[in-house]
Amino acid sequence: MTADPLKLASVGEDFAQAPPFSRMTYLGGQAVRRWAAMDFARLSLWTPAAIGLGAGLYFGLKSEPDWPLGVAALALLAGFSFWRSPFQRVFTLLMFVALGFVAADWRTAQTAAPQLSRELGFAEVTGRLLSVEESARQRRYVIALTSIEDLEADETPARARLTWRGEGFDARPGDLISVRARLSPPPPPVAPGAFDFARQLYFQRIGAVGFAVSAPVADPDAARTFRQRLAASIETMRVNLAARIIEATPNHKEGGAILAAIVTGKRGAISDRAEAALRDAGLAHLLAISGLHMGLATGLVFFTVRFGLAAVEPIALRYPIKKWAAAAALMSGAFYLILSGGGWSARRAFIMAAIMFLAILVDRRALSLRNVAIAAVIILLTTPEALFSTGFQMSFAAVTALIAAYEWLGARADPGRSFTWGARLRRYGIALAVTDIIAALATAPYALYHFNRVALYSLPANMAAMPLMGFFIVPFAVAALLLAPLGLDGWAWRAAAWWMELVLNIASGVAGLDGAVSTTPQWPQSAMIVLTLGGLWLCLSRAPWRLAGLTAIPVAAMLVAGARAPLLFVSPTGMNAGVIVHNGEGEPTLYVHSTRREKFAASMWEEAAGLDIERVKPAALTEILACDPAGCAGEITDRAVITAAFVSDPASLSEDCHRADLVVAFFPASSADWRACKAVLIDRRSAWNRGAHAVWVEEDGLLKVQSANDLRGNRPWTGDG
Repeated sequence: MTADPLKLASVGEDFAQAPPFSRMTYLGGQAVRRWAAMDFARLSLWTPAAIGLGAGLYFGLKSEPDWPLGVAALALLAGFSFWRSPFQRVFTLLMFVALGFVAADWRTAQTAAPQLSRELGFAEVTGRLLSVEESARQRRYVIALTSIEDLEADETPARARLTWRGEGFDARPGDLISVRARLSPPPPPVAPGAFDFARQLYFQRIGAVGFAVSAPVADPDAARTFRQRLAASIETMRVNLAARIIEATPNHKEGGAILAAIVTGKRGAISDRAEAALRDAGLAHLLAISGLHMGLATGLVFFTVRFGLAAVEPIALRYPIKKWAAAAALMSGAFYLILSGGGWSARRAFIMAAIMFLAILVDRRALSLRNVAIAAVIILLTTPEALFSTGFQMSFAAVTALIAAYEWLGARADPGRSFTWGARLRRYGIALAVTDIIAALATAPYALYHFNRVALYSLPANMAAMPLMGFFIVPFAVAALLLAPLGLDGWAWRAAAWWMELVLNIASGVAGLDGAVSTTPQWPQSAMIVLTLGGLWLCLSRAPWRLAGLTAIPVAAMLVAGARAPLLFVSPTGMNAGVIVHNGEGEPTLYVHSTRREKFAASMWEEAAGLDIERVKPAALTEILACDPAGCAGEITDRAVITAAFVSDPASLSEDCHRADLVVAFFPASSADWRACKAVLIDRRSAWNRGAHAVWVEEDGLLKVQSANDLRGNRPWTGDG
């Protein structure tokens, strides 16, 4: 059909004669429709976000849902997604939300296993040794339990994680061992909203933790299945290789320990000093098996194999050497995934690398946001609990931001740019700086949310360290792995460890600078959600309105500014408590009832208040309150002046309840004491029943009390579900 020229002319005249506001409205509507068409073509990139939203809704529930309702909603929305209507895409996204919800529900049911409900005394424990993490001071190992002394079979957890600080550890992965140990339930959060270790261990099927008081005794005659032999062989290979790297680098022990962590995922030998230096310099990502390591290792294999085959003219001219190199790189990536233990970041990195090399094999584009989306979908559907993993969040944030940025920059690259060595070197330096800036900006919110600290000098540290990783450390490590079967790997490990020591020296120097680390009080979860949505909109949209994603920054800033750290914490055992006091000068200080008990909980309270745990240590309540053998009491100033009492003697509870606004009793109070107490009372039974507590002072001077179980609800990993 041919357009009528008279009608087109008429439309043009009408548009020209229309008022300016009408013309602007028309043009704006046209632009919005054009932008919407651009982004609808990329709507599939939002699939992992929809699945993650569904999984997040499931984990955010306070009780277990009825699974048939979730399946029914998924089926209904799947049906609507095939219905051609203006809302088809909306129904499709909602279907993926329901899919994430059902996947999380299914995963929870599949990993269900008994958990200890109480602390056990010393008992004889028998099970199959699964994995071992060794350090200079201790060994931490996981066993698949077969029995626990005086515990019924239906109450026995599937796995236990034990710590052994003695000598004589002769067992190997795969052995059936017996050991005497003291076991406890998985640890709950140390404060409301803090990291839930019990949930993490639940999905590892670890239902008990504790410490061993005897070395494990292996049963040499115990039979093994093929799967057990295979898993034992892999874990033994990892343990032996980590030991081999450390043994081969006696003059560079720190570098060798970090190298062992990069190659095998075994981080136990890294010293606290080295880990702190890497963290405060913004180089902690070197310790995770991430896309950096997987990309460098597989990329090195790919280009080496392709270069070697290209040097043989008959092969290069007759065969698809690029695809052969991609296949070799894919196999090396699979081996690295197995060798590294398969953590979240390693899985993401391998899936991304696998998709890239498979794309080469089928003649498709290798690197794109679609590949990132596929990797995220695979991980979220198979292990939805990864949604809460710091490694998962930071890894995908960095790679999504980098690919989106380079897509934008690539579309604007100068086709006539110079390819001389000087120009290439200059572009490499610029690309390295841009990459580090983008990755740092993308991951900084997650570092602040999870760790309450961010490294401010990460850019120069990464600019100095990354070339060493790419040009020296990874190539020497790959060479060592290839030479290991021949026993000729020692020199390569020593060379890689020497360069790694240099990276550690860079990290130590940067971390030692004034102002290298910035700390902040605990962010509200809403701020993190807002930043994530804004970042996704900025990265996944191609239309000019993508810049609207930047509005997430001021919104999150307002949410963070409006959040306040608690005034007071009570530990989940009810045996310790801490108070954050603002003295008006310098940083606030944490004062605790006991400086010797539950030090980990105290360090987490300091982090929640935005204190630098490396420089500021908890002080005793005796420094700010009047104390005697019965307890401590006195005034604490926050938004208002309140009187707090910390009671150790039941005989003084009644008096403190009448003169204080807030009472913390380190013993179970009786029902009569509860009824008679006029103050806000938290006793040891409160902690047993509801977990750790936190107290805030509201603007009107009233006290707000929240427990960990108020947020966790009644779920399988809380011990009540």
